[in-house]
Amino acid sequence: MISEEFAAELLLDLAVIILVAKIFEEIIGYYGYPPVLGDILAGILLGPSILDFLKPEIVEYLDVLKWLGIISLLFLAGMETKFSEFVKSIKGSLYIAVGGIVFSYFLGYLAGLLAGLNQAQSMFLGAILTATSVGLTVKTLTDIGALGTKIFSTILGAAVLDDVGGLIVLGITTAIVATGAQRIEDLFISVVIAIAFYIVAVYVLHRESRAIWRGIRYVSHLEDTSIALLLSLTLVIAWASVKVNLSLVVGAYIVGLAFSEIRGAERVISRFRLIPNIFASIFFVLSAATIDIKPYLANLEHLGFIGIVLLAGFAGKIIGCGISAKLSGFNKYESIFIGFGMLPRAEVALVITALGAGYGVVTDSMIASVIILIYATSIVTPIVLANIWKKIKK
Repeated sequence: MISEEFAAELLLDLAVIILVAKIFEEIIGYYGYPPVLGDILAGILLGPSILDFLKPEIVEYLDVLKWLGIISLLFLAGMETKFSEFVKSIKGSLYIAVGGIVFSYFLGYLAGLLAGLNQAQSMFLGAILTATSVGLTVKTLTDIGALGTKIFSTILGAAVLDDVGGLIVLGITTAIVATGAQRIEDLFISVVIAIAFYIVAVYVLHRESRAIWRGIRYVSHLEDTSIALLLSLTLVIAWASVKVNLSLVVGAYIVGLAFSEIRGAERVISRFRLIPNIFASIFFVLSAATIDIKPYLANLEHLGFIGIVLLAGFAGKIIGCGISAKLSGFNKYESIFIGFGMLPRAEVALVITALGAGYGVVTDSMIASVIILIYATSIVTPIVLANIWKKIKK
């Protein structure tokens, strides 16, 4: 149990995070760019890269608020998607996810070999580059007014499928590096369980969503109670998704998607929106504040390798997802938009990097390149999406 004095320090830091994030959001928004870019810049400012205001122990204690923010954001994204639109776009989403994974993996693998890494290191670099962070894209699409569109449904569907595909690629790569046929069998079982959970959860929750919502409304004499119970269900499914080796955000998106066509969905969205509007900002600020980029930018021996990885990281998603989107029937600007929408990397890439470090196949240069890639994609994606969206709307 933390002391009251330490709790006061946490609350002060939280106040600073929200204040600085909203100031930066307002500045960025004034110049016509998605406010989430302001959150990223606020995190860089408050983190060890510049001011070093947010200490690691503070960030650790606030971590649960960060995840509450991204879970609520993905739930809201699912509600905005609409289940029927998701079903229509699932085929294109699958093509886009596969295209992005395949291109990213092989470009990462080739980049590793070109930079002098051995085969195992190059394979892990490829696996790292397959990971897409959907949270940033969802926040950006929300900021620019793309919610509920076909492009939005397609990108969200592809990002969720990318999570399953990334699990397969990571499992295969780890199995080869660690060796052992038993790991291949474990991987197969994990993949089957993950896919089955995803399909069953979406289908069952959607089929029973109206009945569940009627039950919630029946026992809720206060409107806020029904919203709170729906949030509780979201947290449970998010927890369950982690137990089957999927991301928390997949579970949150599943619940939002399943309940997207209940009676009064617009009212739920309106009431729920305040939660991610505040806590999602905390997610992006803290995510940007956990990494110090100064040592890597100052070390010249890292820069050449970082450049190669950045090129592979950008090209893998933009080309792989963009071409797949074009083949799925989207026009030129929409395909480019989808390619950039699948570009961000974040926590999943760091998890894979840490796993590779545990096997002794991830070098300091690889860690540095992943950190810079996270920052680069986080900053570039909102800017590019905002500009392309203006062309698409025309």
